[in-house]
Amino acid sequence: MKIVERHVIIFSIAMFVTAIGLLIYLPFIGKERQLTVTMDIEELCKVDVEENEWEYVVLHHSATDEGNAIRIDRYHRERRKWPEGLAYHFVIGNGNGSGNGEIEVGNRWKKQIHGAHTANMNLNQIAIGICLVGNFEEDNKPTNYQFESLTSLVNYVSKRYKIPESNVIMHNQVVQKGTLCPGKNFPYEQLIDRMDSLRSL
Repeated sequence: MKIVERHVIIFSIAMFVTAIGLLIYLPFIGKERQLTVTMDIEELCKVDVEENEWEYVVLHHSATDEGNAIRIDRYHRERRKWPEGLAYHFVIGNGNGSGNGEIEVGNRWKKQIHGAHTANMNLNQIAIGICLVGNFEEDNKPTNYQFESLTSLVNYVSKRYKIPESNVIMHNQVVQKGTLCPGKNFPYEQLIDRMDSLRSL
């Protein structure tokens, strides 16, 4: 077999393999990266210490395009000088830094101690802080997977600690100094509607 013919055959095989790869990949282009780990919310929320009597859930955004619990924890320790680090009890990833919809559990939850996620220290003692990675004051909204994880988490803790719907609030609803958190595009009403439908089941 001539060298030229051999090269043509090799090139043809390479093009065929590339085409097959594109056919497999194309359906996923433009779609959100799926969360690969199925989460058990009850197992995720288990702690080995006496549980706090939580009365509120406060919702936040990170105001960043990417991040995870470790990065936010480092920032809070090094810049804010908070010994307990991560201000929130839970962080929900957007696929940039952690899984899309992945729920990360902070040490404050594991220890069942107060958060540092609002300027109202009395509220921090009894409020579960949940932060979604993303900046929802800009054009962005939580990803579908973030929203599903948030709904499941808020629904679970609300039932477990008998937290009324009226006590599931956004950071900007807290009586304190003004804040835009969790941003104008945060789907708060959609979350409440979803919780209503889950409670009616």
